[in-house]
Amino acid sequence: MERTRTHWSQWVMTALGTVWLAVFPLWQDGSFSRITRAKWVGMLILTGVTLVVTAAMVITLWCRREARGRIRLGWVHVAALAYFVLVALSAWLGTWAMSYNNRGELTVWMGAIRYEGLLTQLCYGAIFLCMSLSTVNIRRLLDASAVTLMVFCAVTAMQYADMNPLGLFPMGRSVRTNYEFQGTIGNIDMISGYLCIVVPALLGGVIKAGRGGWQWLLPGLTGVMLMLCMEVQSGLIVLGLLVLLLTLLALRDHTCRSRTAVVLGGMLMLVSLRLLLGLPWLDGTENVTFPFAFATWKLMPLALGALLMAAAVLLHRRPGKDVRTLHVRLIALMLVLAVVLAVYALPLPEGNGLWELQELLHGRPQDSYGSERIGIWRMTLELSRENLLFGTGPDTFYYAMHDYMNRTGQSLVQNFDNPHNMLLAILSNNGIFALLAFAVLCVLVLVKGVKRAGREPMALPVLLAVGCYLVQGMFTFSICLVTPMFFAVLGMCAGPFSSK
Repeated sequence: MERTRTHWSQWVMTALGTVWLAVFPLWQDGSFSRITRAKWVGMLILTGVTLVVTAAMVITLWCRREARGRIRLGWVHVAALAYFVLVALSAWLGTWAMSYNNRGELTVWMGAIRYEGLLTQLCYGAIFLCMSLSTVNIRRLLDASAVTLMVFCAVTAMQYADMNPLGLFPMGRSVRTNYEFQGTIGNIDMISGYLCIVVPALLGGVIKAGRGGWQWLLPGLTGVMLMLCMEVQSGLIVLGLLVLLLTLLALRDHTCRSRTAVVLGGMLMLVSLRLLLGLPWLDGTENVTFPFAFATWKLMPLALGALLMAAAVLLHRRPGKDVRTLHVRLIALMLVLAVVLAVYALPLPEGNGLWELQELLHGRPQDSYGSERIGIWRMTLELSRENLLFGTGPDTFYYAMHDYMNRTGQSLVQNFDNPHNMLLAILSNNGIFALLAFAVLCVLVLVKGVKRAGREPMALPVLLAVGCYLVQGMFTFSICLVTPMFFAVLGMCAGPFSSK
């Protein structure tokens, strides 16, 4: 059988995808104290490279009369254009559009303190547009992402061992004194965002690769272990969601049941490893300890994981038949309802996240819940009513919220410079129409990804990356440390790509 020759434009676009998912995560200047600035500068440079290379590719294709077959535009681009135009309008029509940040720069252009102003937003738009225009080879992209993730985890592991690779911690500081900073991204909330992109993509690739793809298993599971060690709640929620989605996928598609059993078995074994690993900054041990507080029940996930691994051999020989889509949806609904009812009804110890969720289900919210996220979400909704059409301007939340708190006599213990919810941030900064445009963009991309996942195996990794990042985005915020990677994969999910 004659092999189809890969068009040169695919290699160009795959290289650009590698820039964002394999080069950008490791970009830093040797200090956590300047990590946001360093990533912002890196984003500007790499966005410029992406624009120049994409423009050259488009011009070449146009001159060769190949543009129509290689470059594809659709309704997702209309929605994206509407969103970024509305963001730009909020920079002039927002109620805090002419304020200045603490560096004496116009806030809406540079941002208050996190470099999330209009310049950064336009970079996000450029990244999305470039990555959505033409074909990307997802397999080669996952190869590069897997290598980067292993390097990232190696740097973090050395930090756990009380070393300071790359000199990122200042003198006298380490992961033991500031565990909130790790790897080459820094803030663990942002690392969680990065992992919520790359880990689902790698593990989804293992499951749907057909032949090969096993080289992504170890990096993907290593990323899972890092998520368990950081214990960022949004990341743990995504891990739970990923387990559910992969289980449902295995029910629906018998061809991936064996590989899914291997992936889920590995994840369960890592749960046991984390339970037996004592970390000084989270578990109160003097040093990194293994085994830590050994108990027999901590081996239960290990045993279940081993059973799944054994079941993978049987499922490879006799995978069974596909379960109908309707039945899979009913199973998913029943599982979700069972979890909600359990949280609602079971007695839970006070003070943890599940107890706070139970109180919310019982209609007893308090501003302090979720590390005061409930409080800042409530105040953000109240503030947004005053600036509903165009918001306060890109990245002006810090000034607008502090003014609102002073006017209304409200306060929180933490000093919030964003609402820790990407949708509420868009509503507050850019207005209701920008939020609607962004929602439409995401829905169109996800629907397109779901439709393609049934016929194009490598659509699943990109779809999982987009969906999982959006879920964790409900509890965190946009920042140039990780958001450029999201818009890159959003563009890939919106555009064509190669499964070869």
